[in-house]
Amino acid sequence: MLLNYARAKEILERESLDGLIAQLPINVYYLSDYWGLFNTAGGYDAAYLAVLPRDDRQPAGLIVPALELRRIETSGTWMPNIFGHSGPDTTGTLPDGTPKGHDYRGWPTLEDAELGALEQGWVNIIDRLGEQMSPDAFWAVARAVKAAGLEKARIATDDPRLAGWLTTCGLNHIHCEYRVDLFNEIRLVKTEAELSLMKTAALYNETAMLTAVDAMTDGITWHELENIYMMSMSRQGGRGVYMTCGVGELPHGQIRRGEPVLFDALGRYEHYHGDFGRCAVLGEPSAEHRRRHQHICAGWKVAQEYLKPGVRYNELSAAVGEAVRREGFRNFRDPIVHSLGLEHTDDPKAPGVQPQDKPDRVLVKGMVVNVDMPHTEIGWGSVHMEDTVVITDDGFELLSTADFSLRAV
Repeated sequence: MLLNYARAKEILERESLDGLIAQLPINVYYLSDYWGLFNTAGGYDAAYLAVLPRDDRQPAGLIVPALELRRIETSGTWMPNIFGHSGPDTTGTLPDGTPKGHDYRGWPTLEDAELGALEQGWVNIIDRLGEQMSPDAFWAVARAVKAAGLEKARIATDDPRLAGWLTTCGLNHIHCEYRVDLFNEIRLVKTEAELSLMKTAALYNETAMLTAVDAMTDGITWHELENIYMMSMSRQGGRGVYMTCGVGELPHGQIRRGEPVLFDALGRYEHYHGDFGRCAVLGEPSAEHRRRHQHICAGWKVAQEYLKPGVRYNELSAAVGEAVRREGFRNFRDPIVHSLGLEHTDDPKAPGVQPQDKPDRVLVKGMVVNVDMPHTEIGWGSVHMEDTVVITDDGFELLSTADFSLRAV
């Protein structure tokens, strides 16, 4: 189970809430362990939902399109109740009194075929649920709410439309609060299952980025280097998100010998992120490049003293920034400290703000964070240092493995 259920219950109790209903793909995945086939940028709106009662004696429910019932057998979910939706069928109602969708049979089964275990599972789940379809996802989530005894409950959701959807299904007494921040707050402290995925994501992302660093040649473009990164991520079994050398990219459109370049890569494995950055140069680094690299390494040394439970993000950021400037890097800004997980910044954050703007937080055991230390100076070049750590009882553990040297190719 990816879900930190104990933390979820603690936060829901603090907020006097009875459960969660997720619609955003990452939150449905987090609650249920199931990633929908159409959870993509070009996917379908509100095709999947997940219902999680605070009381673990009440059944959690996953809502999926009918065509994915077999995929449940392949991908799995810990949630005991599965509610499929197909399309309208005016011929009757389901046992719980909600409208019935049309039956789903899916692909035919070869007569007298000797089926494997998974194939038999596909047949069994259709036999069990194929005649229990709702006409759409909204009636399916209403069924999940009823099954969990939440018809008059106070619910937190990550979609402000949920209350209206449930009202159209006759659930007029459920109280829905749009609290996407609570999903992020729960996700801040990782479970062992999440940490296992994030260690793999960190390793794949680091390996792919360093592969791209080693591919630097005179005149190569950033687009070509990013393609090398993306291919390396795919070969390992991950997915690249981006690799950047700064928001404006290369100042001259291509790698030039002796010009300082920062590399910052964000990649995913099983939807969890790895985030990694280093200083690089094609050819011999200048004395100034070496000095600035050493200055940010000094900042990282100070960061290690602050990466422990009880320290605030802002406290850590200020201490690192001051250490780098004290070394002589006078225009270095305080770094960004951010949580990492299913989002590049897993922290609760308001909509519509500058990326990376978020409330200050206190580090606790189980949080996964990055100290993000990029610096670009127009007319000179750029430097960077970034690694992912998990906070432990009295310190931290690195998820990345590479050393902190300046990468000269």
